[in-house]
Amino acid sequence: MAPISKNIRNLRHLKDYKSKIDDFLQNLMLEARGEGHGEVVDLSEHILMAGGKRIRPMLLLLTYEMLKGENMEEVLPLATAYEIIHTATLIHDDINDNSKIRRGVKTIHEIEGPVKAQITGDWLFVIGFGLGGQYQKQIVDLMAETCSKMASAELKQIEHIHNISTTIDEYYNVIEGKTAGPFASGCKAVAILTGQSEEVQEALYNFGMQLGLAFQLVDDLLDVIGDDRLGKPRGLDILEGKMTLPLLLGIKNLKNENKKELLDLISKFHLHDLKKVLHLLKISGSIDYCRTLVNEHLNSAIREIDFIEDNQAKRMVLELAHYVRSRYD
Repeated sequence: MAPISKNIRNLRHLKDYKSKIDDFLQNLMLEARGEGHGEVVDLSEHILMAGGKRIRPMLLLLTYEMLKGENMEEVLPLATAYEIIHTATLIHDDINDNSKIRRGVKTIHEIEGPVKAQITGDWLFVIGFGLGGQYQKQIVDLMAETCSKMASAELKQIEHIHNISTTIDEYYNVIEGKTAGPFASGCKAVAILTGQSEEVQEALYNFGMQLGLAFQLVDDLLDVIGDDRLGKPRGLDILEGKMTLPLLLGIKNLKNENKKELLDLISKFHLHDLKKVLHLLKISGSIDYCRTLVNEHLNSAIREIDFIEDNQAKRMVLELAHYVRSRYD
């Protein structure tokens, strides 16, 4: 497959799918504003329409077409529901982490305070579930289970803040619940919607899980090797005490003075220490190993849908998967 751009907005055919989601969201907010919810709509739009990549809902739209779905209007509310719920979790996470920037703009709690930000996140959860609730019970139950796992994973992550004894298994438990689980759930929900067998539903679930794991690993890498223009400064995960895989592997692999230096830097981290941390992580081999894991997860994802016959939508799904990796190239 030919190389693809880091900026998904430059992928013309994928941009069309992103536009469908953005238009649906704008109309949804317009309707809510007309029903008298002006202030919470304003706050929601501040993050919701701030230029997110829309990878999750685009993945659902493409999966629907890949599985021979014929009416895009059938799946659009479901795809949008996942995006809205995702945005709600970002708002809540930003409160917990006291983050200043999200998607290149100030966070809601930074502008209006944590109370209004919390209410805005809650409202978006309600809107998201309202959209998802119009589907069959199996999909609604799946979405509810996914959100339950997201909450549990968030609590686990909080427990491991600044905890250098966090294991790699514990790390994976968190990202499976917070990030990869919604990818997996969304793909399976589309398989249910299009009347696929249980075997196909499971394959799509596994595809989404592996893709989501790769996506989160790339995010972890971008926190140390990325570009500040991506929407938030590098090093914020370390500053917030999150035990990401590059850090965990660095702590595990380094010895003697190098390990002591890394632990000291992490314990009293400042953003100007990032170059030193990155140098130590490179010495430890953690950066290269995380890149290898990204490739392994993506290859596993692609194998899960090998059985689906080639069509344009499948090629676009694969392109979206390769875009995940290209974000740090």
